Amino acid sequence: MIDGLVTGGMRESGLPPKGTPKNYLMAWLLVMLKDHNLHGYEIMKELKEKFDVVTDPGTVYRALRQLERDGYISSWWDPKEQGPARRVYTVTDTGCAALRLWSVALEQYRSNLDQFFTLYASKHEERLVSGSLA
Repeated sequence: MIDGLVTGGMRESGLPPKGTPKNYLMAWLLVMLKDHNLHGYEIMKELKEKFDVVTDPGTVYRALRQLERDGYISSWWDPKEQGPARRVYTVTDTGCAALRLWSVALEQYRSNLDQFFTLYASKHEERLVSGSLA
């Protein structure tokens, strides 16, 4: 139940999505790879521990493959003395340019969210002052 609305397993069109939208995963991956070459397990671990982004490994690896197909990242196999070789990912120049575009778009989104919360807070304060909690 969310604010009096029973969802009953069905998504209500007016309710927000849970978690981080999948389309932001591409931006997260690009920003993580900008300064560090990482393999898949490290990416999953950092997403969860540093950024509280939880997603399944299949989604992450599909996103990495798509970013590589599109030329935003590249990868290579890093052989280990012990254990299996791991695929290591790095961002390309094209990926850095895409990351700049993500930054501009997300900054605009953040600005819009700031405006939303300013409006919400002012309306919520008005209701508290007037005695209505709706």
